[in-house]
Amino acid sequence: MRCPHCQSEQVIKNGNHRLQDGTPMQNYLCKSCHKRFSERTGTPMARLRTPTSIVSLALNMRSEGMGVRASGRVLTKSHTTILRWQQRLAEQADAWSPPAPESSEVTLEHDELYTRVGENLPPQ
Repeated sequence: MRCPHCQSEQVIKNGNHRLQDGTPMQNYLCKSCHKRFSERTGTPMARLRTPTSIVSLALNMRSEGMGVRASGRVLTKSHTTILRWQQRLAEQADAWSPPAPESSEVTLEHDELYTRVGENLPPQ
């Protein structure tokens, strides 16, 4: 494993913490830059105590057309929490999808559903 801060390979395990569901999360310490980090550092899931499975389920529910408040009720999470998760992932969209090759044509298909992230603008 490499340090996400300095890319050093001089990393050691440094305790662990638990998520809300009791899942253990390993912590690490970089011997070069002396920074601490976990498996989630540098990802959209960084600093979230919610399990990845719950966040993924919430976003899948939203992409399938379920309302934000209904998703919150089903998962016993606040609707604003689900909106913040959507915002987090939207801000890192470039990291999730590689750029298309310049020499080829790309066709994008999508559903009528759109999710408001940031400003309330109509679909184009």
